[in-house]
Amino acid sequence: MSIFQDSTHQTQPALATDSQRVFGTDSLIRRPVRRMVPMHADTARHFLPGLAHNQDSIGDSTQEQADLQLFTSPIVPQHPTTKFLDLYKGHELQPTNDGPVIRKDNSPDWLFPILILVIFVFTWLRIFYSKYFSQMIQALLNNNLTNQIVRDENILVQRASVFLSVAFHLTGALFLYLVSIHLGWEIGGIGTGFSRFLFFAILVTAVYSFKFLFLKICGWLFDLDREMATYTFNVFLINNAVGIVLVPIIALLAYNQWLSTSSLIYTGAILVSLGLLYRAVRGVLIGFSVPGFSFLYLILFLLTFEIAPLLVFVRLIL
Repeated sequence: MSIFQDSTHQTQPALATDSQRVFGTDSLIRRPVRRMVPMHADTARHFLPGLAHNQDSIGDSTQEQADLQLFTSPIVPQHPTTKFLDLYKGHELQPTNDGPVIRKDNSPDWLFPILILVIFVFTWLRIFYSKYFSQMIQALLNNNLTNQIVRDENILVQRASVFLSVAFHLTGALFLYLVSIHLGWEIGGIGTGFSRFLFFAILVTAVYSFKFLFLKICGWLFDLDREMATYTFNVFLINNAVGIVLVPIIALLAYNQWLSTSSLIYTGAILVSLGLLYRAVRGVLIGFSVPGFSFLYLILFLLTFEIAPLLVFVRLIL
């Protein structure tokens, strides 16, 4: 006779329902479920005399020998093909370093509020100036729409344009600051803190202010006011587009610990270079639209004010 017995075999037949097999309780009357358990050798030796006298239940033998332990724990079906992970013997996530890795902190405390301010400006313009924002995106790819916007109104003096210009100057200064810190640029007399960022912010603002003023003077001298206004708007438009795409690059440069910093800098440099090249192409298209305009002068102008700054920027990065 088997040493596996159920104490409720004779008195109450067990109905093997799913709730009993899985959860260990009857879902209708909430009674404990007894399950057959293997006996140890010592326990089985005490029950053999009772089994020899034709006692079919474990309950009869326990009255003379010892009490059988009743297990009311959940009964989980056994699946030979299922693999289980023992949480107490280790795990599959093996460490890659022998000790703690010190975080390289390249982001000072003042950088995060400036980055939030830039994101807030773009979000505010997107919500409250959605029509203007959509026109800018369309004008970035449509030269005819750009000419129409310049012809209808002076877009540079609007409030949204001023905020966009400020956001671009802050974004450009942040990108140059992080690049200078990573590449170790030696700027005489300027440290690596907020003073360096302030220097780059003033530099970007001064360069583009001088550029817009020079374009305005050239348009007045050569009687090309409308063409220069269109080119100035293209510069403004592409600068803002580059500033928007540089925001995630700046955030990753400041707070990322997994991606390569050099790869992020090269990605940002490529985006800036593509913006400058696209701006030069738009300038050529504007020059071709002017009757009798000298192609030689156009090439000299683009080489001086578009290609030369691009080469200087690439040289600094590489």
